[in-house]
Amino acid sequence: MRILLVSLFILSTAMTVSCQKLGIGGSDENKTFAIVNGKEIKGKEVLDRIKDNLNELEKQAYDLKKRATEEAVQKMILEEEAKKQNSTIEKLMSQFDSLRDQSVEKAEIQAFLKARGVDEKKLSKKEKESVPQIIKMQRVFEARQRYMGELRAKANVQFKIPRPTEKPVEVGVGQGVPVGPQTAKVKIVEFSDFQCPFCSRGRMRLEEIVGKYKDKVAVYFRHFPLESIHPQAFKASEASLCAQDQGKFWAYHNFLFDNQSALEEKDLVKYAEALKMDKAKFQECLKSGSKAAIVKKDMEDGMKVGVNSTPTFYINGYAIKGAQPLEAFVDIIEEQLNK
Repeated sequence: MRILLVSLFILSTAMTVSCQKLGIGGSDENKTFAIVNGKEIKGKEVLDRIKDNLNELEKQAYDLKKRATEEAVQKMILEEEAKKQNSTIEKLMSQFDSLRDQSVEKAEIQAFLKARGVDEKKLSKKEKESVPQIIKMQRVFEARQRYMGELRAKANVQFKIPRPTEKPVEVGVGQGVPVGPQTAKVKIVEFSDFQCPFCSRGRMRLEEIVGKYKDKVAVYFRHFPLESIHPQAFKASEASLCAQDQGKFWAYHNFLFDNQSALEEKDLVKYAEALKMDKAKFQECLKSGSKAAIVKKDMEDGMKVGVNSTPTFYINGYAIKGAQPLEAFVDIIEEQLNK
């Protein structure tokens, strides 16, 4: 479990890694890929079969280049700051090491475990003792990230990496109520799963975006519960729609993500009570299964536009798969706002 807890810390701070691009360009269309009984199979025929896959790989290659460039940018900014202070990068970063010496309050431990869906009661004594050390590690990491963010904000950085050519897809917003005005220039449609830990990170990413762009964006939630690995996710989606009937969708949505380790039906009812909903009305809705059709429709629509994992986001029709770094979202949002 100690390894699990360390992994949870790493997952909460690390970036998602993508696959490599295959080097197949448009010039391959006229090349001969095979000859069968004297008849040629041209590249265009082959490439047309896999164009969606190739487009996805191009996007992944772009993300890798952008991420590597960002790392180089940060290194250069730190080098310049160290030179300005007649210091070194190591010394600049070590100024936060003293945060490890500060005590960890019980409330911090509870909040840390709750955010990661870990039940404190199921931890052994040794595992519980390891949590404060992980929190101290996180403190240092977050302090360094804030410091780097402050330096980054002062720097004049211009990215010159060309974005891959991509056509947006038509994605419906479903029956949900958005965060943000329906008239917003940028619409973000998220396909998500309440039991998926990566979706929980995606939820935090969207909160950052709404905080940054305010009423310039509208966020819509659509349901894509992966029942084969998350058996409680479908019912949780139904429950959220029952909460929507009482005007509490987003508050209930937050409860579900904050309590991913407790999504049994009794828990779903408990969260409705905590939000002061009409309990009888909520239970009747949940037991009736009346919301299942909406969840299934979201899943069908998601599959039609290429959703095969969660979370998947569409920003004015441009796809982002996974809880990517904020910069990946900002790139597309800024591009759309400037149109």
